Amino acid sequence: MRGDRSVPRLLLGALIGAVILSLIVAGGTSAASLGIFNTNWDGTSEVKTAAESTGAQTTVVRNVSRYRTVPANRSLAVVLSPDKTYGTEAETIRSYVRSGGTLLIAEDYGNGGNELLAAVGADARIDGRPLRDEQRAGPSPAFPKASVNDTHPTTTGVNTIVLNHGSAVEPGNATVLANSSSFSYLDTNQNQTLDESETLASRPVVTIEQVGQGTVIVVSDPSVFLNSMLDRGDNEVFLTGLVEGYEHVLLDVSHTTSVPPLVALQLTLQDSGLGIALLGALSVLLVLLWSSDRMSLPWIRDQDKPATKDVTLSQGDVLATIRKRHPDWDDERIERVTNSLIQTDTNDRTDD
Repeated sequence: MRGDRSVPRLLLGALIGAVILSLIVAGGTSAASLGIFNTNWDGTSEVKTAAESTGAQTTVVRNVSRYRTVPANRSLAVVLSPDKTYGTEAETIRSYVRSGGTLLIAEDYGNGGNELLAAVGADARIDGRPLRDEQRAGPSPAFPKASVNDTHPTTTGVNTIVLNHGSAVEPGNATVLANSSSFSYLDTNQNQTLDESETLASRPVVTIEQVGQGTVIVVSDPSVFLNSMLDRGDNEVFLTGLVEGYEHVLLDVSHTTSVPPLVALQLTLQDSGLGIALLGALSVLLVLLWSSDRMSLPWIRDQDKPATKDVTLSQGDVLATIRKRHPDWDDERIERVTNSLIQTDTNDRTDD
């Protein structure tokens, strides 16, 4: 009977485990497009992987104060299409760049990238209009191909970058590292067709410039770094060249909404310095709960109990035992008690 009762308990335990695992997976991953923690086709988790593969200390930044904790001249900060303005916090990034830090901003249609570029003192700006190419493109004109100036160390080994619904860069005094073909155009009215008012021309899509003692790199399409885009053209080689050579890589997600809740909790604990202490306390608590008979789970306690065997005594054995313990009882009383005990034991076995 006990074995039969253990089956529902095991099933319940398995169900609880599955639910907890699902919550952990859901809380530790993100479905947000361009999300660092999104491992799907529209995520950028491979950016984090590429940075870590270089041996750099890779930090996910949720608060711009982290820029102050790294040596600027040996660090790269990556900002992918921020959806919130930096405001006064941009001053910290400006100080980081002017002290020798490298800042990579990839943006297409939003205002966050241009606001940050202006705040740090860079010349380059994102145009913000869709760039299309009817002749030299990937699977459709919305995937224009750009030729790279491979004489710059950042783009060594890179010949072609493939954009995905990107834009163009207005370089100002910045150096252009990659240009679209002369058949590309900016789709001003966004009707996905070349109109008379739209001009075919080669346009910058990647620039680099010195700001103070630091460097600002601008890419006119964050989708270049999508997991699904890294196998197009030389995009993966381009990404590797950008993140190589630094001791620290900061992946700035402070002004996006793509951080999953469990990761946000982990980063908060790391930032506050309480993570290790809380993890240690939790480990001790789990050990105490596991070792406590009073707190352990019912089915664990049942399994810990030694198995008992059903023992059946004959009427003669019972009579002899009672007579030995109660030598002053008469035969009638002993027989009556014996019959009562045997009847009770028989009923108990029947109930089981």
